[in-house]
Amino acid sequence: MERKLAAIMAGDIVGYSRLMAENEATTYAELRSVFDDLIEPTVSQHGGRTFKSTGDGFLATFPSVNDALDAAVKIQNGFENQRFEFRIGVNLGDVIEDNGDIYGDGVNVASRLEAMADPGSIFVSNAVVLSADRSRGKSFSHIGRRTAKNIPERLDVYAVKRPSRRNRRWSRVRSFVPHVGVRLAYGVGAISLGIGLSLQPIPLSAMIAGIPSDFTMLANAERIDPRPSVAVMPFDNMSGDPAQAYFADGLTEDITTQLARNPDLQVIDPDSTSAVRDDAGNIRTIGDRLNVAYVVDGSARRVGDQLRIAAQLIDVKSGAHLWTQSYDRNVEDIFSVESELTSQIVASLVSYVGRTEQEVAIRRPTKNLQAYDLVLQARNRFKHDAKDIEGLLAARGLYQKALELDPSYAVARASLGMTYIFDMTQRVTGRATERDVEIGLSEARQSIRLDPNLAIGYQVLSFGLSAAGDYPGALQAAKRSVELNPNAPDSLMALAKAQVRFGDYAAAVSNAERARRLHPIAPEYYAYVHGQALYAAGRRDEAANVIRECLIRSPQDANCLLIQTALQAARDDLGDAQTTMADLVRENPEFSLKSERDYRRFGDSPLMRQFLADLERAKAPDTAV
Repeated sequence: MERKLAAIMAGDIVGYSRLMAENEATTYAELRSVFDDLIEPTVSQHGGRTFKSTGDGFLATFPSVNDALDAAVKIQNGFENQRFEFRIGVNLGDVIEDNGDIYGDGVNVASRLEAMADPGSIFVSNAVVLSADRSRGKSFSHIGRRTAKNIPERLDVYAVKRPSRRNRRWSRVRSFVPHVGVRLAYGVGAISLGIGLSLQPIPLSAMIAGIPSDFTMLANAERIDPRPSVAVMPFDNMSGDPAQAYFADGLTEDITTQLARNPDLQVIDPDSTSAVRDDAGNIRTIGDRLNVAYVVDGSARRVGDQLRIAAQLIDVKSGAHLWTQSYDRNVEDIFSVESELTSQIVASLVSYVGRTEQEVAIRRPTKNLQAYDLVLQARNRFKHDAKDIEGLLAARGLYQKALELDPSYAVARASLGMTYIFDMTQRVTGRATERDVEIGLSEARQSIRLDPNLAIGYQVLSFGLSAAGDYPGALQAAKRSVELNPNAPDSLMALAKAQVRFGDYAAAVSNAERARRLHPIAPEYYAYVHGQALYAAGRRDEAANVIRECLIRSPQDANCLLIQTALQAARDDLGDAQTTMADLVRENPEFSLKSERDYRRFGDSPLMRQFLADLERAKAPDTAV
C-alpha cells in the first residue's frame, strides 16, 4: 500500500441508461468502440492508466496534471463526432494505491467534479489550476465554489476552455430560425395587407427572448485579427562555445524588433518565445502555445570574424518550410544579414515591404561592432528581474562601455536610461532616488535626438515621465512608441495604463488585450493592467476572471490584490474584500488610501472617487503602517 500525490481523471457518458433503454445492442456496441478506439488509447498515449471501469465511465491516473489535461481535451474533442456526450472531472490530490487499485479523497473529488460537469465539458479543481503549466493560465474559466456530496469543504471549481468545442445547443437554432421567419412574415403581411384579422405582430423583444443564448457569441465574439502572426524562436548557438549564446539571442531579438515595426504583422515578444524554447523541436506545439501561424527557426555560428547564419520560415499548420536561407559573411555584415532576413520574412507573409521599412531595416544602429557586442551582452545579463541587483548593475556598466566606444549609439542610450528608471520604480538596489529618474529621462531624450524614430526611446521616455508624475507626457510618449512599433507589448501596456488614467477605457482594454496576445507568457503585471482596464470599463465579470488568473499564478501580487479588493467591495462582498486588503497590506506595507489619492490611477473621474470609497469600505489604512 502506497500513499502518493496523483492526477486523477473521472469520465462518464451522459444519459447512458436512457440510451440503453432505447437501443441496448447499438448503444453497447458504440460504447465499446468509443472506449477501445478513443478513451483507452488516449489515456495510454499521455502516460495514464485506467484503474477502474464502470460500464459507462472510468477512472484513470496520470503522472502529471498537464498529461491529464491534454488527455481530457483530446478525449472531449474525440466525442465531437460521436452520438454520446461525455463529461470529465480532473483533480490533483492524495491517493492510496493498493494492488493496482487507487482510492482516497483525490479520487472522490475527481468523481464529484465529473458529476457536476456540464455535458461536453471538463471540470477541474483549484489544485489542478495551481499545478498546471503557467502557459495554461488562460485555459481555465472559474465556475465558483460548489458543494459536493460527502466532501466537507466546498470545492473551488474551474472549467477547461476548449476553443474547438462544438455547441450542441446550436441544433436548436435550425428549428427556431424558420419559425422566426414565419412569425415575422406573418406579422408584417397582416399589417401591410390590412386583413381584418385579430393577429398582432410579435414584439421584437419577444422574438429576441426566444433566441438561444448562444447567439450572444455572434455579438460578443472577439474579432479575429487577420494579420499573419509569427514567432521568431531563439536562434541556436552553433559556435561550440556556450559563452557565445548571448550573440545568438541578441540576433533573435534584433530580427524580432525589426519585424515588429511592420503594422501588417503580429509578432510575438521574444520573452514568450524564450519561455517555450524547449519545445523548439515541435513546431505545432509552439504554434498552439503562442497561438501563431508561422515560426522562424534558425541558428548562428560565430568563429572569429566569420559568421554563418541559417534561418527558415515554417507554416505551423502544414509544417511546410516556406523558405530556407543561409548566409556566410564577415561579422561586419551582421546588420545587412538582419535586414535581408527581415525583408524576406515580411515579403513572404504580407507580399510587400514598404520603402520606409527597408530604409529603417538597413540603417546601421552603430558603426562599432564592439559596442554592438557589448549591448548584446547587456541584454543577456539583465532580463528586468526586480530581484537581480547584480544583473542590473552589470548591464548598466556594459551599456556605459558601449557608449564610450560610440556615444551616438541611440539604442544603448535608451537601454542605459531604462536601468535607472527601472531601479527607481522597482526598488531593485534600494538606493535609487528621483535623481535616477532624471538620469534615465536624460538618456531617453538623447536617444530620441540621435534617432527620432527609435521606438524604445519613446518607450523609456514614457516609463520615466510616468515615474516623475508627468502623466500627460507619458501618454503622448507611449502613443508615439506604439506608432513606431505596433508590436511592442511593453509599450502597449504603458499606453493602456495611461489611457485608464485619462478615461479612454475602451482603448485601454483593446491595447492591453493586444499586448497579452503578443506576449502570451508575460509577467503578472500584464494581467494586472488588463484587469484594471476591464474594471474601469465596467466589465467587472471579465475583470474578475483576469485578476483571479493572476492570483492563481501569483497569490501575493500586490497589484492584482488591489484590483481584487475593489471588485469584491463593489459587489458588497465586504468580508472577502477586507481579507484581501489585509493580504495586500501585508505584502505592501507602504500601501494606504493617502498613496492612492496622490497617485490617482483613474485621474479625477467619478470612478476614482468610487474606487477610494470601496477601498475605505474594505478597511484600507488611511496612511502607511
